[in-house]
Amino acid sequence: MGPAARTDVSFSAAVSFVEGNLPTKLSSRVGSGPGSRRRAPAMTRQLEKVYREHHRFVWRSLVRLGVPDHRVDDAMHDTFLVVARRLEEFEGRANLRTWLFAIAMRVAQGIRRDAARERKRRSRVAREQVEAHEPHARADAARTLREILSVLDDDQRAVFIMAELEGMTAPEIAAVVGVKVATVYSRLRLAREKLSRVLARSEARSRRNAR
Repeated sequence: MGPAARTDVSFSAAVSFVEGNLPTKLSSRVGSGPGSRRRAPAMTRQLEKVYREHHRFVWRSLVRLGVPDHRVDDAMHDTFLVVARRLEEFEGRANLRTWLFAIAMRVAQGIRRDAARERKRRSRVAREQVEAHEPHARADAARTLREILSVLDDDQRAVFIMAELEGMTAPEIAAVVGVKVATVYSRLRLAREKLSRVLARSEARSRRNAR
């Protein structure tokens, strides 16, 4: 099942999640005063709105950040769990998408560390068997993009995804990763150069094989 279908299916689960858990999680922070019963449902509605409008963005960001296909559902849950805890703290100083990307990036880093440990326990044959069942051209394209991005280090990959694939500005990216704008431009330049070399080598191999 592709990302679009899976995220649509998961929306009802997300609604159930926020309705069942958000008021409880916020109760210690909104207190027990007269306005508390009004504020929690309002936060629930706000979280539902964030999920409905941005779940596709979060999904593709997690995939591009290297989260394995079989862990994306878990990563989505973990990301929006953090969003549910911290949404009341969001003050609008950053663009909402950059705030969500920063959360997704931290979730992806944790899952990728777990995945790296898991790969050490698996044989190469087992991994290839799992990969062989990925369906159709969209999965192939996503895997190819992931393989290309994997040549970048974490810092370069995050900047490249935000700039080239999501169209974020350098100041927005700097706010997400906590560096100077000049550093963003430097990382983006290095990422472009590295990917250009990788693609050039790949094209050269393809031409040789075609002879």
